[in-house]
Amino acid sequence: MDYKKVFKKITSILLIEVGTLLMALSVGLFILPDKILTGGVAGITSLLAPFISVSEDYMTIILNTSLFVLGSVFLGKEFFTNTLVYSVSYPFWLLFVTRVMPDIEPVDPFLASLYGGLIGGVSMGIMFRNGGSSGGTDAIALILEKYFHIKVSDVIMMMDALTVLAGLYIYGLNSVLIGLVSVFLTTIAINYTMNIYGGVEAKKFEIISDKYDLIAKDIHEILKRGSTVLDVTGGYTGNEKKMLLVIVSEDQYNDVKQIIDKYDPTAFVIISEAKDVNGEGFTFEPRI
Repeated sequence: MDYKKVFKKITSILLIEVGTLLMALSVGLFILPDKILTGGVAGITSLLAPFISVSEDYMTIILNTSLFVLGSVFLGKEFFTNTLVYSVSYPFWLLFVTRVMPDIEPVDPFLASLYGGLIGGVSMGIMFRNGGSSGGTDAIALILEKYFHIKVSDVIMMMDALTVLAGLYIYGLNSVLIGLVSVFLTTIAINYTMNIYGGVEAKKFEIISDKYDLIAKDIHEILKRGSTVLDVTGGYTGNEKKMLLVIVSEDQYNDVKQIIDKYDPTAFVIISEAKDVNGEGFTFEPRI
């Protein structure tokens, strides 16, 4: 048994749990009580609250669970695995926050939007960085990307925009402007949290190893990323080696490290930030 891998997996699950708890705190303490028009399921719940007699926390759980099932059916095992921890534990954490924790004093809507957005963004950043997912409206975006080739970011932006526009009609301009603060701060917090964990828009790996071919094979087959093999010569030894150049998205950072450790823990690896990456698999869809 590879205890190092087991430890990393357990650590990732625990961190996803921390992220799930933070999301429950964000939604249960700030978003739902003040009906903040933020993005995702919580924003949709706030939007529907005046028309549905079901309590907001139960409505959020029903929507999240339904989207988890929908995503698992249409997106398969990978989505199911990435979202399982969150989808199973989130209802319990949310009910704990809304039903068990002592009530807090009413919070000013602007402060609720501010702290709800920040805590929610940190939560999502932690989960994304550890291979997890909050599912929710992301499932709809991923389904539309898979079957209709619409970019995930475009779908999410469109859904958030529709939520905000509908909120303008139901709650008025003031609520919309407060909700936009939450959406903006959520985005900032996600990026900041993922940067702390070492992630940015993309990561560049320069790998010098005698097992470069096995490492490349797993990167191609498991992560669906390409690679470039370069001939290099050691300046001190004069030995000729092969160097593998790989660019991956930030959420695949740990996956690449695990693949390298699997075949060659002593490999010489340089990891750096790659910004403004253009090309296949990043700014346009891979060719079939």
